[in-house]
Amino acid sequence: MNFDPRAAEAPRGIPNLCKLWNEICAWRWAAGVLAILSLALLVASIIRRDPPDFSDMAIVAIVRDGEQHPVWAIRLARAAHQIAADSLRHQPAPPGQVYQLWLLAPDRAGPRQLGLLPLSGRKRIAVSPENARLLVGAGELVVTREPAGGSPDRVPSGQPVFRGTLESAG
Repeated sequence: MNFDPRAAEAPRGIPNLCKLWNEICAWRWAAGVLAILSLALLVASIIRRDPPDFSDMAIVAIVRDGEQHPVWAIRLARAAHQIAADSLRHQPAPPGQVYQLWLLAPDRAGPRQLGLLPLSGRKRIAVSPENARLLVGAGELVVTREPAGGSPDRVPSGQPVFRGTLESAG
C-alpha cells in the first residue's frame, strides 16, 4: 500500500486561517476593536441618566390664552436639557395644525424653537444646553399654530396665539 502525502493534508483554507491567527497584526487589530468597544460601553454607562422627575421641578412659565386662562405649564430639568409641557386645559388645534412653542429672549435676535406642545397630558421635549440656560433668565414663551409636524423653517409661520412670561427658576 502506497502512502499519498496529499491525502493527509488539510483543506487549503484551513492552513491560511491558522496562519492568520499566528500573525501579531491580527491580534493587535482584534485587541484594538475590543478596547474601543469596551471604552464605548464604559462611556455610555457613565453618561446614562435616569429621566428627570418633573413633578418635583419648579414651573418656569405658564402659557396663557388671550383671556389669561392657563393652558400649559412648562417645567425645566436644566441638567438633563429637557422641558416638560403639561397641558392644563384641553386646547384643540385646528385640523392639520399643531401648537409649537418658541422662546423669545431679550438679548437674542429672533425666536428659538423649542418643540411641539401636547394637546393633553405631559410631553418631554429635549432642548439645547443654550436654550436650557436661556429658560432660567428673562424672556417670553410664545405658541404659534403651525402645519402638522411644526414650522417648515426655523421661524414661526403663524402669529402667536398663546404667551407666557419666564419666571425665575434659579
